[in-house]
Amino acid sequence: MCIQKRCCLLWGALFASGLLLQTATAQPATVPTQQPTATVAQPYQQAEISTQKTDQPRLYGSSFFDQAASLESMLAFGSGLFPADYWLGPGDRLGIYLLGKTQQSFDVIVNVEGKIFIPTVGMFQVSGMSIQGFRKFLQRELTKYFDNFTVEVMLIEPRRFPVIVAGDVKQPGKYYLSSIHTVLDAIIAAGGPGSNGSLRNIEVYREDSLRCVVDLYQFLMKGITTNDLFLQPHDKILTPLIRDVVTVTGEVKRPARFELKADGNEKISDVIELAGNFNELAYLDKIEISRLLPNGERTVQYINYRQILSDDSSASDFVLKNGDRIHVFSILEQTYPKFVFIHGEVKKPGQYEFEENLRVSDLLLKAGNLTRSAYVLEGEVAKVAPKQPTRFIKLDIQKIMQNPDCRENLVLEQDDRVFIRRIPEWEVGAVVELKGEVMFPGLYAITEDSTRLSEIIEKAGGFTDKAMIRESALIRQSSKITIDKEYMRLKQIPRDQLTKTEYEYLVMKENTQDIGRIVVDFYRLCVEHDDSEDVTLKDGDFINVPEAPNLVYVTGRVSRPGGVLFEPGKDIRYYLKKAGGATWDAKKSSIKVTKVTGEILDEKKIRRFEPGDIIWVPRKPDRDWWEIFRQTIAVIAQVATVYLVVERALSDK
Repeated sequence: MCIQKRCCLLWGALFASGLLLQTATAQPATVPTQQPTATVAQPYQQAEISTQKTDQPRLYGSSFFDQAASLESMLAFGSGLFPADYWLGPGDRLGIYLLGKTQQSFDVIVNVEGKIFIPTVGMFQVSGMSIQGFRKFLQRELTKYFDNFTVEVMLIEPRRFPVIVAGDVKQPGKYYLSSIHTVLDAIIAAGGPGSNGSLRNIEVYREDSLRCVVDLYQFLMKGITTNDLFLQPHDKILTPLIRDVVTVTGEVKRPARFELKADGNEKISDVIELAGNFNELAYLDKIEISRLLPNGERTVQYINYRQILSDDSSASDFVLKNGDRIHVFSILEQTYPKFVFIHGEVKKPGQYEFEENLRVSDLLLKAGNLTRSAYVLEGEVAKVAPKQPTRFIKLDIQKIMQNPDCRENLVLEQDDRVFIRRIPEWEVGAVVELKGEVMFPGLYAITEDSTRLSEIIEKAGGFTDKAMIRESALIRQSSKITIDKEYMRLKQIPRDQLTKTEYEYLVMKENTQDIGRIVVDFYRLCVEHDDSEDVTLKDGDFINVPEAPNLVYVTGRVSRPGGVLFEPGKDIRYYLKKAGGATWDAKKSSIKVTKVTGEILDEKKIRRFEPGDIIWVPRKPDRDWWEIFRQTIAVIAQVATVYLVVERALSDK
């Protein structure tokens, strides 16, 4: 028995190595193939195949062959099964093992005449014999030459023979496979079906007649190989074009597009089974069936699938046609969403899905529980009902947390709102952030409304040499930003319709920003030690000390607007010249300078410039000379009229 096991292991190793060497031969030959004369289904013309839409599910089974190269390793071992009707023929490689008193082994190959040669024994005709039949024949013949032995015969390497794979496959042609390979192996060798190749109506022709039609869905879905036929020499495998396809979407386990069998007898229940049946959310009382009409339009029908489940012969279970769509609705779609809300001092305030028997303590758990600042002595539930006044119920949150079974732990209803208040004057770890050109930027703890700005600057080690002290800013996030409605109105008016005053106001507003900035003169505070500028800080304040740009900016109506390197002692003419000079439409008499401190001055009031100053050159207002001429003539005419009236009045006297 041990010897037999060792022989089996030897056979397996030889079998694997032999077939792995032969795998490379399973390539399409260049010899053209002639397809069987059977009737081929017409190409599927509807949009289900020819114009695949991006929002459609993928055709079931097509992804199996997407990586056909990785599937080629399957060809080495074929189906892993040995055909019961396998018969020996030219090309088979056999291992013959004599066990017992005589220990010998022979490795023989069946020649083209169907014979094998065993040294010291002779030639034997084996073509057409089964493995077991040949073993019995050999046992009988070898008794003439050996005594006290048993013989074992193993098929080390099956013979290869041509098989034609044609139709809609990626690489049609002639392949050399063996009898341990099946129709699926041949399809894999050909790279799998093309984009429109059938998986359910693969035709196998043997000796010029249709042997069977293979449905690969059974293999892909359930691993069933009973209809996956073993190959024989000169088999012809035809993969026709897909003819009929239906689409299944919604609450099924395997939503996809499915090919129908060519017999045209598959019903709704059959396709639902292909889709893996319904999931737990399926709404069976009303399933939608959409059918494509000959004129390109669609008609819809709804069925109660429970009738099909209770009666196999129900008229609702009708035969499907090409282009049909099945949609299974969700039971969740049959109800409107219900929510409860929690606000205030919880970790995750907001809305939560309403569930029956949901209590206040349960909602607190969903919301991540209370924060440290939660006021547990009293909470509130607002009962909201349509067209009814809101009712308020006080809660003892601490009691609910300690004893969830107490009466205070109310069962919530739809749209209830739970409010958890904050402990009055709660404050933990108020901090401000200091950023920019200071020695030690970062976060600093403060006592709100007590710690002053100068203290934080001092803790930060003071300013660096690059600090632009005058343009430092204190920003308070809680400061309300005032919306300038006049500025918003002027932005909507075309330039030629603005008055001189309106235009100047618009430009000045566009060159300033309001981002919650607290007005502080850092230069007076930190350099001149003016305590009137030393404001108290609040939690969340942000202090920014920018780097000095060493530039004076020139904007507006100049040839080259931008930054000009600061030169001590230079006046406005120097900076305008560096910027290319004023343009022809510049209004030089109205030049404004925005100081680094934020102050806006006329150029005549500027004694000296500092880095960061901004020079703005406005544009001359547009003049309508014809309108001026017309108004002048009108005024002259009016004056002449008055003169004539006065002169006539005097002459009448």
